[in-house]
Amino acid sequence: MTTVADVQLTRVDDEAGLRAWFDVGAASTAHDRPDDPTPSWRGLVSELTRPWPGRDVERWLARRGGDAVGALSVAMPDRDNLSSAIVDVDVLPGFRRLGLGRTLFEYAADRARIHGRTRLIAEVRRGGAGDVLMKAVGARMALRDQRRRLPLPPADPAALDRLDTAAVAASQDYTLVGWTGTTPDEHVEDIARLSAQMTTDAPFDDLHWEPEAYDADRIREVDAAGAAAGRTTLVTAARPGTDGPLVAFSVLLHRPDAAWHASQGDTLVERAHRGHQLGMRVKLANLARLRAHAPQVTAVDTWNADSNPWMVSINEAMGFRPYDAWTEWELDLV
Repeated sequence: MTTVADVQLTRVDDEAGLRAWFDVGAASTAHDRPDDPTPSWRGLVSELTRPWPGRDVERWLARRGGDAVGALSVAMPDRDNLSSAIVDVDVLPGFRRLGLGRTLFEYAADRARIHGRTRLIAEVRRGGAGDVLMKAVGARMALRDQRRRLPLPPADPAALDRLDTAAVAASQDYTLVGWTGTTPDEHVEDIARLSAQMTTDAPFDDLHWEPEAYDADRIREVDAAGAAAGRTTLVTAARPGTDGPLVAFSVLLHRPDAAWHASQGDTLVERAHRGHQLGMRVKLANLARLRAHAPQVTAVDTWNADSNPWMVSINEAMGFRPYDAWTEWELDLV
């Protein structure tokens, strides 16, 4: 018999239960994506006392015969998108195709309904067990995207130099600013404005996702949560002249406990300032910042919607190559 128990904690007072939940996810990652960084135990523990801003998360553990075999998280936005819940299901490889994934997904639907949610969203890797589960529960494809990976050092450093020279020539009226870690006071309002635009300008295709509201306080919360999780944030931004507001930015994320790997976060250029190769310029400058900060990094991953050819073209020119494909699925609960 399969039982499901709540492992949502406010502190690590049941480390065995939380560790079992974590280990299921780690084993699933190792099996399905062996060349990915391992999940972060520190990141999980830190989130218990400093939750990620703008969401509440429930964590549930499935046991069969007393052994942990499945893990479920149900993340519920609490500032925006209040009708949605984001679901992540992991089942140990040896216990798949037995209905456990469907049991956990249906459990997530029940939890979402209790909280007044009317829609589940799940992102799964294309071609795997997740696709089978999504079709079985009647979910629909909403957004298709792809992960690309850039190996470091780059295969052709001279090509990056040429791209940078061209981007600088096309954006001579702009200057760059950058930082590692907490957002400087003088830029926090601009970063809040640009972060909000990520939820209106990026392609969402058929995914029902409402704009998110950002202000300086929310950026400060994001900075603090990332630091508590042991994650370093590297940012390069562009401004018109030497003292104008920030109009473009790019973010990279690095975890010392996965020292070989970095992830590309947000990149955005405001509409009025497009056409000057600012996207390329800030991404290249931020990559240089990363290589100076963490020269041991050998791979950078980035995700782009299939319907975003503009950013895909920048990434592929830099040397990012397709790695795997993902789909965001939706299931209506009413």
